Amino acid sequence: MVETITPTSGSTAARALHPTLAAWVARRFGRLAPAQEQALPHVLAGRDLLLTAPTGSGKTLAAFLGVFDGLARAHDDGRIGPGVLAIYVSPLRALAYDIEKNLRAPLEELGWSFVEIGIRTGDTTAAERARLRRRPPHILVTTPESLLLLLAQPAQASALARVRWVIVDELHALAESKRGSLLAVGLEQLVDLCVASGRPPPVRIGLSATVHPLPLMRDFLCGPGRTAAIVEVHDDREPELEVFSPLREHPYPAAGYTGMRIVAELRDLIETRRTTLVFTNTRSGAEAIGLRLRQAMPALAEEIEVHHGSLDRSVRLDVEDRLKRGELRAVVCSTSLELGIDIGSVDTVVMVGAPKGVARALQRIGRSGHSLGESSHGVLVATNINDLAECVVTRRAMRRRELEPLRLPENPVDVLAQFLTVLAVSGNRTPDEAFALVRRSHPFHSLRRADFDRVLRYLEGGGAALERQYRPVFGKVTTTDDGKLGLPHPRVARELFQNIGTINSDAMVTVRHRMRRIGQVEESFVKRLSPGDVFVLQGRPYRLLEAKLLEAKVEPAKRALPTVPRWNANKIPLASGLARDVSSLRGALAERLAADADDERTIAWLEREYTITTINAAALVRQFRLQARVSHIPTPHFLLVEIHADGDLRHVVFHALVGRSVNDALSRIVARRVRELHGGNALVTIDDYGFMLGLRAEQLPPDGDWRPCFVREGAEEALRAALLESQLVKWQFRGVAQTALMVPRRLRGEARGQRQMQWSAEIIHDVLRRHEPDHPLLEEAFAEASLRFLDRDGALAFLDDMRTLPITTVETPRISPFAFGIHASRIRETMMMEDPEAAIERLFHEMYARLDDDDTR
Repeated sequence: MVETITPTSGSTAARALHPTLAAWVARRFGRLAPAQEQALPHVLAGRDLLLTAPTGSGKTLAAFLGVFDGLARAHDDGRIGPGVLAIYVSPLRALAYDIEKNLRAPLEELGWSFVEIGIRTGDTTAAERARLRRRPPHILVTTPESLLLLLAQPAQASALARVRWVIVDELHALAESKRGSLLAVGLEQLVDLCVASGRPPPVRIGLSATVHPLPLMRDFLCGPGRTAAIVEVHDDREPELEVFSPLREHPYPAAGYTGMRIVAELRDLIETRRTTLVFTNTRSGAEAIGLRLRQAMPALAEEIEVHHGSLDRSVRLDVEDRLKRGELRAVVCSTSLELGIDIGSVDTVVMVGAPKGVARALQRIGRSGHSLGESSHGVLVATNINDLAECVVTRRAMRRRELEPLRLPENPVDVLAQFLTVLAVSGNRTPDEAFALVRRSHPFHSLRRADFDRVLRYLEGGGAALERQYRPVFGKVTTTDDGKLGLPHPRVARELFQNIGTINSDAMVTVRHRMRRIGQVEESFVKRLSPGDVFVLQGRPYRLLEAKLLEAKVEPAKRALPTVPRWNANKIPLASGLARDVSSLRGALAERLAADADDERTIAWLEREYTITTINAAALVRQFRLQARVSHIPTPHFLLVEIHADGDLRHVVFHALVGRSVNDALSRIVARRVRELHGGNALVTIDDYGFMLGLRAEQLPPDGDWRPCFVREGAEEALRAALLESQLVKWQFRGVAQTALMVPRRLRGEARGQRQMQWSAEIIHDVLRRHEPDHPLLEEAFAEASLRFLDRDGALAFLDDMRTLPITTVETPRISPFAFGIHASRIRETMMMEDPEAAIERLFHEMYARLDDDDTR
């Protein structure tokens, strides 16, 4: 059942509420918001519901009004009693704390002291956990990991047998991750718990601001084949969307110009707005811009803060609270404030760099314009010519709400292994019953029994290669005499409780100033520093005093030129739909330039079609003209291959505008085939716009034909062979082994060192590769690498298109304008202790100067 709703007037649903609650709504708001008006009837009727509406539209209250109504009526009837009746699941601990605070306020206004609220996350103290066990609250605010931890403990799970509602917030953020897979099977266990106690399954309510496709999200929330209402509410206020770029006459201006112009523009915005939220695509970018803004605006420096996941939780909470109280003029963040934490009133959202996805852009801009009568206001800041093209197509797609579809994990067996251990703790299910339970969830709806049994064999002793010698070490599950799943030893339950969840982290160094934790940086970054070196964290320069083990001591460093840390797991790939849109723009613009020598008419067309300024349209046209002079303009109608000689090395650029994840897979397939056909290894660089191979002259095809490298047949085998020789699968295996409890993160209450866990995982990985290459966890590591880190299916689809797509090869005397972005990626990856952006701007400026000199001659 799909019900698409547009905003309507009136508040008829409010009349169905408990009289006291209805009076409070009228007194507090006057009327229900459209999202509440349309969603509330489904909640009151006990129907599962997926509600998607813009940020700030009252989605969370829409769900909780139905819960409050049910609790009030149960209280009136004397049926409320102790025990959890409603569960709110948040993907973020901070969001859980935020919701808990926001729930207490209306309950206090209502005077409903009979409703108790509790919060259970990884940050909950032992004393608070004990209190929750003694007196379970009526509303439990939690995270997926903490919910599963409660379900895994029979003594605590009994308190959940009366649950009537489960609210899952920010559904899209969970669905695409293994955290969501773990939650999905956990909800099925909760259903069984309620049914076994003679009660109906809980009502499931999923909340999301930007999600597509809706039927898929409904299936994830409720399980395949189950009915649920889908309520989609659109904001009738048209958001104000702007594109700004510092580009003027040159698509890449002189070194330093771009950064200065962006900071100057941000300064003007911040000075004229009450609150500005600035998003970047990386934590490094947030640190760099935060520092520059604080330096450029000394009078407002203490009202400008940085917020991202590598800062300490106490630092983040302080920023959130100050933002909510209106004490900050600007916050620069990466992705950490995209989700629905209450941050008060924000006037303008700025996105520095193309956001790489329409849903992400809408989520970000939705953080602004929540005050009465205001609309969302967003500014997309293009930092270079590729960014400009992305920003203009992103704005058009945002206005059309052309959301990219979510990609959900399928049959993640490491999650299955952890969940089967959870079921074994309770000891009341046979393998057949466990298989039926997990198949009810969307992540495992296509799970084959043979794969289930292989995971069960792993849990019984480690798998075929390990069980003879290491069954006591790796054995997590056994089958009892009555045919039920059980535990071979009580220590398994203790280890499970300490290691529940799917969140794995690399080696990080904690940064401290005196007794205060500031945040974390990667160990590899700290290894490159010496005492006295200065780096940026929290938008402030700090001088390293000493570093030992996994801790660095620092002191503030004023008037020093700092280095910005780089966090490696931050690159956001361009969404495939936006890649197609940019490719279409290229094709249309190339055709116009080929057919019309008058650039003024083409500039006017760009202004009309994409609503950009004359200056930025002219910058695009000039970029395309220069590309055509040096090479060809790559379009969707052919694959352009450019070869540029650099001494003995040949830089071969393949202009495949299909996004970073697809190009990562494609580059590995092509590099593998180059090796098979011509020998030697290739140096590989990728970005959203293509990939580059560094080859010797003798590795080039002697006849210049690259088509054998792009044959569809055998591509999966080539990718698998390439991955076997890389570190990627081994790196992914570390996380898989932790989730599957093979390499626990904690033992006997203590966190294990990163080096120890990596060493253990690598040894096991190498043993399995030699003796059991089809081990389910090794296969999951391959799936993680090829389907989630890379986009194997996208690469195979590209190779299918290559059956009919011509290839054009050009030898260029210098790097072409369209290839420079890929060369810039190589610069960023090799320059760790310098400012790569300044180097890139300088090199691009020099390239344009040489092209101008060619024109003059």
